[in-house]
Amino acid sequence: MEKEEIYNVREFDRFYTNILQLTDKYHLHTKFTILESRILLEIDRGVNTANQLLNLLKLDKGYISRVLKKLETEGLLFKTADQNDLRVKFLQLTPAGHEALDEINRRADKQIQELFKNVEKSEIKPIINAMKKIQTELVSD
Repeated sequence: MEKEEIYNVREFDRFYTNILQLTDKYHLHTKFTILESRILLEIDRGVNTANQLLNLLKLDKGYISRVLKKLETEGLLFKTADQNDLRVKFLQLTPAGHEALDEINRRADKQIQELFKNVEKSEIKPIINAMKKIQTELVSD
């Protein structure tokens, strides 16, 4: 890639990070960090072991362990042992965890609606298609 192309990609990254407020300490003005929010979301979507989260989020084992412990202490998730391998713990959201995730999802939906409020309805689909193209083109196997 040319230096200018790299600069343009980095510029877009900074724009995207800023517009979605991804560097705010607390995600979407909740009491959760963006990582805590993402972990709750992924557990709800069926990523239900620490190792699965590690592989998906590319995080340090100690770091994710601390975050999971915090969420468990706050009553947002619980662990159950795998019947076949007691070393494996399955992660599940508690009712409070589901409530927290529902609030995060409501705020995230509102954030996106606000972001697109001045975009012509006919332009929304092409923007989403461009987002999908970025996702598929940058996937590495």
